[in-house]
Amino acid sequence: MIQEFTEKKEFIKTIHYHFAEFISKKYECKDEVGKSVIFLTSYITAAGHTCLSLETIANKKLNECVYDDIDAMPEITIPSFNELEHRITQCLAFGNGVDKVSPLVYSERSCYLYRYWNYENIISTFFKRNAQQGISANTELFANVEKNLSLFKKTFSKEQKLAQLTALTHRACVISGGPGTGKTTVIAAIVYQLLKQQPNCAIALCAPTGKAASRLMQALSQFKEENISEDIKGLFPVDASTIHRLLGYQKGELEFYYNEDNPLPCDVVIVDECSMVDVPLMSRLLKALKQDARIILVGDKDQLSSVEAGAFFGDVCWGALHYSYTNEGKKLLGQCSIPCDDGGKEAHSLRDSIVILHKTYRFSEDSGIAALAESIRTNDVKKAITVLDNSFNDVECREYDSLEWLYSEIAKYSHGHFAKVVSQSFPDAAFAHIVKKGILTPFNRGPWGVETVNQILEQQFTKGIFEEWYHGRVIMITANDYNLQVFNGDIGIYNKSDSLVYFASTEGYRGIHASLLTNYVPAYSITVHKSQGSEFEDVVLILPHVSVENNENWKMLLTRELLYTAVTRAQKKLTILGKKDLIVAMINNPTMRTSGIRNRIWNN
Repeated sequence: MIQEFTEKKEFIKTIHYHFAEFISKKYECKDEVGKSVIFLTSYITAAGHTCLSLETIANKKLNECVYDDIDAMPEITIPSFNELEHRITQCLAFGNGVDKVSPLVYSERSCYLYRYWNYENIISTFFKRNAQQGISANTELFANVEKNLSLFKKTFSKEQKLAQLTALTHRACVISGGPGTGKTTVIAAIVYQLLKQQPNCAIALCAPTGKAASRLMQALSQFKEENISEDIKGLFPVDASTIHRLLGYQKGELEFYYNEDNPLPCDVVIVDECSMVDVPLMSRLLKALKQDARIILVGDKDQLSSVEAGAFFGDVCWGALHYSYTNEGKKLLGQCSIPCDDGGKEAHSLRDSIVILHKTYRFSEDSGIAALAESIRTNDVKKAITVLDNSFNDVECREYDSLEWLYSEIAKYSHGHFAKVVSQSFPDAAFAHIVKKGILTPFNRGPWGVETVNQILEQQFTKGIFEEWYHGRVIMITANDYNLQVFNGDIGIYNKSDSLVYFASTEGYRGIHASLLTNYVPAYSITVHKSQGSEFEDVVLILPHVSVENNENWKMLLTRELLYTAVTRAQKKLTILGKKDLIVAMINNPTMRTSGIRNRIWNN
């Protein structure tokens, strides 16, 4: 069953094989071990890592170094680390990235494709440089921040106040927090503080996806109407874009319009949902900043990493748990009445620019969702099982043994929740129902994938309907369309009376004729990856009822971070359809992405 939707590959037909063959011939690398390392470096980068650690492959057979089921792999044994390092340094295809530029780089016991070494170098250089470049904090600044906070209708926690002070006193500021910790509120407050400090401050707001940018705009618009005074309201920005659009994506061009030679005309750039940003895109954004510009990065370090290579946000936040504040950082803590218990940890200047928000305002103290999320985040399996076994009103785990049972259970949702969605006469009512339930799964295809689940659901309420577009059809955009202003992850609902698909916007809803849309799929069920940045009152998480066994593809996907992300999409009720044994396996399976950023910015 596990293999039935896993595509089998042939070694000599993989792009990594052809890349290794091409590079080996061009640089006269006749050593089969060296060629194997080139193959693995390309392969591991495609799998989400930015580099290949030689220590992880030393003394292994080549087929033990890959996750996929690849046919006809050559019988090659990788030698010891010392021998492997010697052979790599003798191969002309590998350079050091500085005085010897080659298609691959060997650095700090790891092999990179050159461009990924360069991406990491840009990011690590930026953070190391800006860790040393704080902005003067004085009594007047503290007093102004306090005065501005008193003007809001809401109160801020000590941590949220610290986040604002940190953003105002650092060139680069990082803010991480789980769902409901008030990250978007903090962003809005920071924008307000910046404008009070400098009314002509040019602030750009962005996110990695169109859906995340849209949610940020909606939240800021609401905050503006409820909290911002008239003297600032006209200056307060609510427009947010994707990072690609901010940088000026140019179809067919290798570079963005805004880059190192043509920097963004912004004083401050604020990026939301940073855990979803990959290493290549973040490096390009940092390169495009003016020399004196500030950047504020906001996200949840415990959520899923980007689909593409790297996990830079987690790497940057890592040091917050392992290092303490400098004396300058402790001054900000004092201003917020936050005690500093460094536990004897070494002080690090980069730690001063990172704020972790802990307190959640979404869940009550007796919330099973909150307890389960915390147990997953802290790798507390015993507590997680206790939550699943206890009678929490908001958490339910239903184990099952057959696909027939699962499919019949899924079909029930079409008669209840989704029947109400497709029967609504107006888009606003349909959208109001959509957020009430989210059916999530880790997979795109296969017995537990969104393709299968959506097919089951659609079949129930399209009996006798032979048209693609039926009233109330729910779709998700799968590719950005800048002409239509719809973006990957946007949810649309079809209205038969005018043949328009409606999408949520800051002004309400806007319709696009269905014939103009080209890249979309049904969206009654979505993947956990696509759900990032979304919230639902009731979440149903579909997990397999069979063992993960030794399937490396599944282990790469069914991780602690994926489970945490799925659980934290729920506001009022979480139902997990799957085995508790698999849930335990996921908690014990954190995402492991090989990267050099953590070591470069924290240990050097």
